[in-house]
Amino acid sequence: MEKSFANLLRHSRLASYDRTLEQVYTSPKRYRKIGDWGLKRNLPTVIRTKNVTIGALDTAEHQTPWESGDGKVLFIKRWKENFPNSKKPSPRPEEIHHNAATMTPAQFQRLLKRSEKYKAKEFQEKLKNKELIPEQVFDYLQVNFATDTSETTGNNVAGGVVGPTYSDHQVGWDYPVQGRILNMDRMGHSVGIGGVVATLNKRSALGLRNSGDRRVQTFFVRKAELDEQGKPKVEVTLQSKGATSSIPLLNNYDSFDSFDHHNFNNKHANMTADEMMHPNRHRRHSQHHNNSQGGSTEDDNVTPNPEHTELMARIAGLLDNSKDTK
Repeated sequence: MEKSFANLLRHSRLASYDRTLEQVYTSPKRYRKIGDWGLKRNLPTVIRTKNVTIGALDTAEHQTPWESGDGKVLFIKRWKENFPNSKKPSPRPEEIHHNAATMTPAQFQRLLKRSEKYKAKEFQEKLKNKELIPEQVFDYLQVNFATDTSETTGNNVAGGVVGPTYSDHQVGWDYPVQGRILNMDRMGHSVGIGGVVATLNKRSALGLRNSGDRRVQTFFVRKAELDEQGKPKVEVTLQSKGATSSIPLLNNYDSFDSFDHHNFNNKHANMTADEMMHPNRHRRHSQHHNNSQGGSTEDDNVTPNPEHTELMARIAGLLDNSKDTK
């Protein structure tokens, strides 16, 4: 019985508790009623949350500080619902990397003793065989001196934080989500989506007539991941890749006839650089050529230039955005 209890205690959540990690703990309902969360002492029975994070198992005041963990659980649910293609976890490296810049003096001394005991002889042999040079000693020992923990990965420092989605199901990018524009920044617009602030780049916001509109609208996810420091990085756009340009629609522009567009492209496909730079001269030359052959210029006057209208719509959208920023 003593051996089984020791084995259970050794593999329990209580024994594996780490104060540096904000793990979320839960307990069955019947145990929560009596405050039993599997800790050193019971928590208050008035706790109404189903999930808690523990600050310490014990303090000098004989207390167990705790906080609600519902926010972390709900964040994972919202992230998995809105961004199912988040970055998946990479496998743990087989060799342990050590960051000497973040070690305590005692940890550094243990690293030196372990390296001297297990790797010094092998390193000297590689030097004699000219497989390594003395300057590669830190690479051989997997030791670095990075002061920024986001640049390192390993056992002693925080590695890259990955998204909380672990399924192999792929839905592809460019899927719609609901959000609202919050404000403008140097990158474009900030968009709120389920508690996550996404970025709408300036190029993706062309044709946006009212940047101060706070109503819920549809955006399309271009990229979603968590960076090395655990911060969400989400990029969205106003329109999916398969759709046509949204600028004519936002500016109440009726698209031109597809037959006219085909004729226009065929007619101007072989324009020279001089004709592009001097369209009026080219137009007068075409009219003179048609009149000399008894032709009519009605088709040239009636057919609109779709590229010109789209460019003017883009300019109008940029002017509206500049007015809103002022």
